[in-house]
Amino acid sequence: MKPFVKKAFAAVLIAAAAVSPVITSGCFADDGEEWKNNTGEIDLDNMSVTGSGVAVDGNTVKITDGGDFTVSGTLADGMIYVNAEEKVKLRLSGASISNSSGPAIFFDNAEKAFITITENTENYLSDGKTYSVEDADGALFSNDDLEIKGGGTLNISGNYKHGIAGDDDISVENGTIVINSYEHGIKANDKLSVSGGDITVTSETGKGMKADLEVVLDGGVINVTSEQSEGIESKGTLTINGGDINVVSADDGINTGNESSDQTDPLNDFGQRGDMQNGQRPMRGDMTPPDGTTSPDGEMMHGGNMSPDGMTPPDGEMTHGGNMPADGEMMHGGNMGGGNRGMGKGGMMMDEETAAAHAITINGGNIRVCAEGDGIDSNGSLIINGGTIVVDGPVNRGNGPLDAEAGVTMNGGTVITASSAGMMQLPSAADGINMMQVGFSEAQAAGTAVSVKETSSGAELMTMTPTKSFQTLVFASAELKSGTDYTIYLNGEKYDSFTASAGTTTVGSAGFGGFGGRGMGGGRNGQAPIGGLNQNNAPQNDVIKVFVNGNRVRFDADPVLRNDTTLVGFRAILEALGAEVSWDGETKTVTAIGNGVTITLKINSTKADVNGQSYDLLAAPEIINDSTLVPVRFLSEQLGMKVDWDGETKTINIAS
Repeated sequence: MKPFVKKAFAAVLIAAAAVSPVITSGCFADDGEEWKNNTGEIDLDNMSVTGSGVAVDGNTVKITDGGDFTVSGTLADGMIYVNAEEKVKLRLSGASISNSSGPAIFFDNAEKAFITITENTENYLSDGKTYSVEDADGALFSNDDLEIKGGGTLNISGNYKHGIAGDDDISVENGTIVINSYEHGIKANDKLSVSGGDITVTSETGKGMKADLEVVLDGGVINVTSEQSEGIESKGTLTINGGDINVVSADDGINTGNESSDQTDPLNDFGQRGDMQNGQRPMRGDMTPPDGTTSPDGEMMHGGNMSPDGMTPPDGEMTHGGNMPADGEMMHGGNMGGGNRGMGKGGMMMDEETAAAHAITINGGNIRVCAEGDGIDSNGSLIINGGTIVVDGPVNRGNGPLDAEAGVTMNGGTVITASSAGMMQLPSAADGINMMQVGFSEAQAAGTAVSVKETSSGAELMTMTPTKSFQTLVFASAELKSGTDYTIYLNGEKYDSFTASAGTTTVGSAGFGGFGGRGMGGGRNGQAPIGGLNQNNAPQNDVIKVFVNGNRVRFDADPVLRNDTTLVGFRAILEALGAEVSWDGETKTVTAIGNGVTITLKINSTKADVNGQSYDLLAAPEIINDSTLVPVRFLSEQLGMKVDWDGETKTINIAS
């Protein structure tokens, strides 16, 4: 500020003082910050305190007035307990607090709670495995908003449940925080926000970071390891604007909308998530969809639970099936919906409000996920506007790198995934963002270095060394230019070359269910297994019956299997689903209208149109003995129906 400006400002203050009451020293009397004037020291080595409203009661330091207190020394079995009406700040300056029967620091009541980690100090908080204290469940616990910042290090051991927990908002601005917890590392009942710092969380049974309303990550370095559960979870929305985020999890890496997050995972998500078993969530299916049956060894096969002996059911109706390959590889499923499941474009017909209420939005940052479950799983929409996302895994064929109930939209950024040839849902991408997907004929070993280079210049576009085995590689970026030649390398050796096209380029001999949305759909909600596929188009024997809302659907022609996709008579199934059906004999086109959705299929075409959006089908509709057959799951889920599979009775149950 220039000198004359300072003088002018000083003159204003002098003039104001001449006409105003005397101002109290320290700060303005009406600014609500009087608590800052109450400063004190808490010496845990000697259990001595200074400041107003702070006292020692046995091994407990009790704070009853707002203030700013510096804490140092060691308290072997006790806690700092806060019950004040004003704001309270604790400056941890070489403090070590353990409590065998409760939290180390307990903000029972405060207008707002602050933890400042003094620069260049090491601090420790630890609780016991059992609590005698009610209404607290973390080594550092607050019933009110909690803000953490500073230039030092805070080590937390959450032995009872959580490392840091709060009933309201929790925000971390900076500092180095290392948490080892039995359940959640950081748990906020409202909002959890991180704008900076270096956070490392290891959770034994719970989530690494969890909030009930929203999670907002703006910056910092975040390393989360969840040994038995999800990495980062919000029951509401989750937004990533920046930062370096690394998640290793036994279940989903980053997810939203899980209403049963503190319990074993009940059957949900179309009835396709099984209960937790031995700390691991099984593949999506104790009730596996008709085009995606789980075999006894946990491998996913598409095309139904196949009858090996081709036996005919008692009613004599012979339907189709498909055989599980001898090597246990995955087989293609039916075309089960496009990339955008919600807003009238996909199976669940999710409304916009619900999609937004559980949305994951990624605007920036470097994000790496290594998950046993879905890499990034939204029970609303997944919107990628920027940043770099790398998903390592899953190996489990019943999960996918990306999974979103209301679809995945990519407007910018970079996505790289290496996973099993399992369930695959990838974005409906903006113009200019192209995608490459590679299906390897066999699984590649963990530690195999993969890179993609421009063939002519040798410029490297992407490189990744997955820590898990993988059979599918996906790369989506604006850096992938259509019409340009690229070469794929494995451990430095050339694997294959391709010319990128606008949209999606597939590499490899394996079939693809591919991307959801923008005409790249296939699979449930854009999901389909790829790699190691059974391409047998011949009908095969099995016993499958179809019910819609409990009523058996009879077909003039038996269902058949094409590319292990279930095809059934179009008029019988669509009328049973309550759709208006029309047939154009000249163009050989089937049109179905129902539940606000218009679906158009053409005989012998693997393209389907849903409300103006194009999707790829794994098997084209066809005419057999004057009967037109269409993919049952694709139509059912596009019309908003739920599809379940009963493996014991070999029955498809479709319900509204």
